[in-house]
Amino acid sequence: MKKAWTLVVLIAAPTMAFAQGTVGFINNTAGLVRQWTSVMDSTLISVPVGFAYVELLAAPAGAAFTPLSPPGGFVANFSSIAGFLAANPGWSDIATTGIQPIAGRFNGGIVSLPNVAPGADAEYFVIGWTGTATTFDAAMQVPGTFFGSSPLLITLTGNPLTTPPGLPVSLSATFTGIAFVPWMQDTDFGGFTVQPTNQSVLLGATATFWAGANAYPQPYYQWYFNGMSIPGATSSSLQIWNAQLTNAGTYWVVLSNPAWSNCPCGGSVHVSASATLTVLEPPIITRPPQDQTAYADSTVDFRARATGSSPLAYQWSFNGDVIPGAGSTHLQLTNVSAAQAGTYTLVVTNVAGAVTSAPAMLSVIPPVERRMVPGLVLLGQPGSLLNLENADTLGLSPSWVNFDGVTLTNSSQWYFDLSTPLPAQRFYRASQTGGSSVIPALDLKMVPALTVTGSVGSSVRVDYMNQFGPTDAWVALDTVMLTNASQLYFDVSAPGQPPRLYRLVQVP
Repeated sequence: MKKAWTLVVLIAAPTMAFAQGTVGFINNTAGLVRQWTSVMDSTLISVPVGFAYVELLAAPAGAAFTPLSPPGGFVANFSSIAGFLAANPGWSDIATTGIQPIAGRFNGGIVSLPNVAPGADAEYFVIGWTGTATTFDAAMQVPGTFFGSSPLLITLTGNPLTTPPGLPVSLSATFTGIAFVPWMQDTDFGGFTVQPTNQSVLLGATATFWAGANAYPQPYYQWYFNGMSIPGATSSSLQIWNAQLTNAGTYWVVLSNPAWSNCPCGGSVHVSASATLTVLEPPIITRPPQDQTAYADSTVDFRARATGSSPLAYQWSFNGDVIPGAGSTHLQLTNVSAAQAGTYTLVVTNVAGAVTSAPAMLSVIPPVERRMVPGLVLLGQPGSLLNLENADTLGLSPSWVNFDGVTLTNSSQWYFDLSTPLPAQRFYRASQTGGSSVIPALDLKMVPALTVTGSVGSSVRVDYMNQFGPTDAWVALDTVMLTNASQLYFDVSAPGQPPRLYRLVQVP
């Protein structure tokens, strides 16, 4: 038996395995690299041919990028190209071979940009340095070297895969040049690059001050608060955790290094600008409005007190509705009616926040006729007669008027002056008729006199409640049997107590 065989032939055709966008340094005949003349003179001059080196760094457009902070640009952030590449994935360092056949000028040479697709957009920037060091890392170790970096730029690249292949794109259309500044590798202080700035933070938040300088050797830092050094605050930043009102004030930092003493930079100690920290305290209601009870047609005053960062704004509400024009710590209601009974709240706001008081309840009740009368507590021998006199003024010869005589039935008893109208002031004295072993005395208190009405022989219960506080905390004070259709009841327990309101309840 014969076997049948099948032959499979694989044919490999040569293809381009990888292609990259290309750029060129063509026709850049001008000396685009410039530098400052010195630390003290910011006049720009062109770097002579052969005295500067440049290097290209590139990435696909949109790659992550750590900004270059002026002055010093690239150098201010990174001490090596490897450090930049580690911090910026997607970026590549382009070999300088062919880029600078003439040092200091971008002229001649075509390069491919790694990771950039043929014909795609690329982002790039150029770094440079003066001197004889041929690499950036080596130049960082040479005292007196000037460094610079261009802005971040974007360019289209050439596409070698087209037919015919796309030409490399010249960078001259997008490159804007670089200016070199001195990076202090020798002993010098070139000034502050970052100064502390004013800050406002909420109470309990974190505040951070920063400072930096173009200096070599690196400075020693010491931060100050309101003129006093802060122990342990010896870095380029100062963080204030959980900021309190006591942290508010003025901050600055002193940079120093004995090595600067011989440089033309103003000495070995340099003081930053001062910055103010403002700690914003949210409003706190320290005295909320109180529940209270009021007679109909009377005047009610709600009062509150608050603290916090100024300015504070206030707004009262009634049953959740804003009261127009009620924008202070004091809310006054005149001629109150039952329709105004309910809850009152105060909202206090400032730039740091807002706080709402606990609701204060207002209860409005029918009025009870009453007035305040002078109550005299008479002290003396029971059975003795006390002569009572008064005078509206005192002087060298006061006009005392005898207005009553009272025979004491107890060693202490009340007497009420029901004169109407009462003068603005009145003075009282008592004298005793007949000998007694007890010297008479009197004490004066203002006592509420309530008008109690009803049928003769009926009984009326007198209740009281404090004006401020719970609105239904009635206390039975006394039960009065009427001997007249209208008579007075004196609340002798009221003096020295919080303000009271009353109700009269008929007893079956």
